[in-house]
Amino acid sequence: MAAVSQSAGVSSKPVMEARVVVIGAGVAGLACARELWRRGVPSVVLEREAEPGGRCATGTFAGERVDYGAPFLHARSREFGDALRELDSSGHLPGWPLRVRGESMATFAESYRPGRRRMGRSDGVRVFPRMLARDLDVRCGVAAHAIREHGDTFDVESDGGRWRARFVVVACEPPQSLALVEPLVAAWPNAGDGLERLRTVPVEPALTVIAGYPLDVPEPDFDVCHPLDATMLHTIANDSSKRDAPRHRVLVLQARPRYSAERFDDPPEAWARELLWEAGEVLGAWAAAPAWHALHRWRVARVLARHQVGDGVAFPSPQGGGIAVIGDAFAAVPGLEGAYLSGVAMAEQLSHVPELRALPI
Repeated sequence: MAAVSQSAGVSSKPVMEARVVVIGAGVAGLACARELWRRGVPSVVLEREAEPGGRCATGTFAGERVDYGAPFLHARSREFGDALRELDSSGHLPGWPLRVRGESMATFAESYRPGRRRMGRSDGVRVFPRMLARDLDVRCGVAAHAIREHGDTFDVESDGGRWRARFVVVACEPPQSLALVEPLVAAWPNAGDGLERLRTVPVEPALTVIAGYPLDVPEPDFDVCHPLDATMLHTIANDSSKRDAPRHRVLVLQARPRYSAERFDDPPEAWARELLWEAGEVLGAWAAAPAWHALHRWRVARVLARHQVGDGVAFPSPQGGGIAVIGDAFAAVPGLEGAYLSGVAMAEQLSHVPELRALPI
């Protein structure tokens, strides 16, 4: 099982050493660490949140399990499809969403095309990153604050102490990755192109309302809806259609990117009222008045496809070793699949570095 532990804050522990430090336990970071482990290179994964997963997010609200990030998993490549097949089959909902409205408006419209593999999970999509984290050393509740040079190695300053490694892989949201990497590598030769790629990654935010209703409200005739005529709502997921014996009808409302950007810093209840009002316009008055609701703001909900070549950005250090940045921003395939493939590709490159295999564990 993964060594998932909690950190209570900054400590006075001595410097801890690792062959590779991975910052971020989303799908990209976990895929990288898992592939390194498969190839005999151990790593430590630092994650600021209480659980691994990133945008592959499942939470409990009013006693209901809810996917409030990615609503389902889908694969185009055989490699990612094989990874999804490693999940416990008892939670599989093959082909979910089966009932889709307005698929042409979806961010990843290709996921709805005939022949594409997709699945919902009755146990929540977070089971995928949890599966990736098995056998790994994942430190949750540990935020990385800075990366500093220490001779021919690097020190990662974190809430859990200082980690020293020859190689660091940063697998965070693009703005956070840039903030960690730029102060260190800006003066390195040939770092300019990589930093410019990080600065220009196009991202979209999403304001999210998780809304619960009594079971006697009308059953939506969809699993996922992308309302064509809505001005604020981008996606409505009928999340409770994935659950065994739900006690509430649960909808997850995701706002359009432009609306989310304009209202991101506004009082949450203000934009929640507007999104619920529009849900009522789309579905009926009942949808505007949930029995309970919860809110979440995704500062980076989507990374827009740029058709960039490569699976990450590497910054070789003049002293040896190096820093790498990975994620779906640099993969040919968007979304969680791109994040996974980016992590695996970077691990393959690192596994061929002789000094990683030569170092003692």
